[in-house]
Amino acid sequence: MTRSPVLATALLAVLVSASPALAQGGAPAPDFDEPCPALYPGDTASQERLARWMARAAAERGLPHELPVMAALAESGLRNLRGESYHGFFGMHESLNRGEYRGFPRRPELQVKWFIDTATSVRQRLVAETRPDPAADPSSFGQWIADVERPAPQNRSGYQPHLKEASRLVAGKCAAPVHDDVSPPRLVAQIAARQHPRAAGGIVVSVRCPDQDCLVGASASIGEQARRAAARQPAARGYTVIAVAVPREARRTLRAGRSVRVRVTVCAADAAANATTRARPVVLLP
Repeated sequence: MTRSPVLATALLAVLVSASPALAQGGAPAPDFDEPCPALYPGDTASQERLARWMARAAAERGLPHELPVMAALAESGLRNLRGESYHGFFGMHESLNRGEYRGFPRRPELQVKWFIDTATSVRQRLVAETRPDPAADPSSFGQWIADVERPAPQNRSGYQPHLKEASRLVAGKCAAPVHDDVSPPRLVAQIAARQHPRAAGGIVVSVRCPDQDCLVGASASIGEQARRAAARQPAARGYTVIAVAVPREARRTLRAGRSVRVRVTVCAADAAANATTRARPVVLLP
């Protein structure tokens, strides 16, 4: 017996409505009751759902909710754009379409992964260089994003104004950022108490992280002035030597033939921005 076309269509409609997988071409249907969706809600989703999808991804990596939303508002108006060389929510250059981010123009989840991976690396570097943790101060979110997106210098201030809008879109609907890893790395540092920086090419410290991967950096300060050495990954074995430039005020004193005291700080930061610091006063000799 053959079925009528009308009956067959009706049966298919029942099956599709009963099966989320069929409704989405084999993928689970989005849970519209979830305030912060785990799956990409689609290019046509509202800005609120797109923002909360990003906020959830950020929170799961221990980053502030607003961070990727602010970046996407500035770079694309919170839209998954397709351009000639720059694509997606974050204006990613096509040169990033390789390795673990291959296919990102068609896969928004890879766009968010790139942004969060890069923001995490930037945060680790800043903390290792003895700078304040940008996650602790919402007023620093814009500069943090600028270090991720790396726009022209005159455009670095374009992200911070989107904080209020990002907060409105997320509206506190997502869980707090996850902080599973709270153990700081173990740091071993050697800082000589008396040094000749002009002969050594800077203020020299030796550091290592015996137990885990980390980035290490160092700074030297006198009064309000500070000089910082770029963070780096230490050698797997033995000590890594870091040279910190002498602060300008201390250089003047040394050129006058007098010794000067500075404070030298060494820091090790892991991928979760947990940090261990060591500091001591150092006398610089002319």
